[in-house]
Amino acid sequence: MLTLYTAIGTYRLTEKGLPLVTVGGRDCALDAHELLLWSSLAFRILTYQELRAEFYKKERELHILGELDFDHYLNRLIMRRLVASGKDCTGVDALYDLLGHLYLQPAPNSILVKTVSFFKLLLGRKFPFRKALTVFHSERLDPMEKQVMALLRHQMLSTAELIGCTENGKHRLKNNDELMECLYHDETTDCDSIVTDCRVSETRFPVLTAVANLYFKQQITFQIL
Repeated sequence: MLTLYTAIGTYRLTEKGLPLVTVGGRDCALDAHELLLWSSLAFRILTYQELRAEFYKKERELHILGELDFDHYLNRLIMRRLVASGKDCTGVDALYDLLGHLYLQPAPNSILVKTVSFFKLLLGRKFPFRKALTVFHSERLDPMEKQVMALLRHQMLSTAELIGCTENGKHRLKNNDELMECLYHDETTDCDSIVTDCRVSETRFPVLTAVANLYFKQQITFQIL
C-alpha cells in the first residue's frame, strides 16, 4: 500500500512575523515543528518515508530538535486539515485518493506580487539583480495544464470536478451555473459521488498529471471548503 502526503492551504506572515496557513477560510498558527513539516510538503507530494527523512534532516539542520516525534506532528497537521493523505495499491490510484477531493486555487502570481517579491529579494535579502529578476520568469504550461488553469479562472474546483468537466468536453466555465449544468444535473449527484465516479474515469490520467505538474510549478495551491 502506497501513501502520499501534501500540504493544504496558503502560507503568509502576519505583520508581527507570525507564520499562518490559511485553509478553508480560517487562519491557523503553526509552531516551529509544524511549520517545518508543512513547508516540507508545500508544492511537493511525498511518501511517508520521504517526508519523515526530510523532517528529521531539516530538524537537525535548523537545530530545533524536539521532544515529540515525527508521527505526532504529522497526525496533528492531518487532524487540523493542514496536510492531506491518500493511499492505494498503485501510484495513480494513491494520487487520486490524495487529490480527488481537494480544491485547486491559482497561486498569486500577478505582476504586483512579482514586483513586490523582486524588491524584497533585491533590497531586503541583498540578492544579485539578475537572480532577483527570476521572480518574473513564468513556467511554460502544456495544453492540458492551460486547460486546467482556464477552468479555474472564475472559481475553485476539485480535482474530481476538473476530471468530470474535461470528460464532458467543458474547457471553460463562466460561472457556477455552468458547473452545475455540466456535473450536477440531477438530485443524486453531489461532491462525494463526483469523486467516486471519476475514480475510474480514463480522463483522470491526463488531468492528474496536469494538476500535479501545476502544483510542482507553484501555479496552484490546494484548499478545502
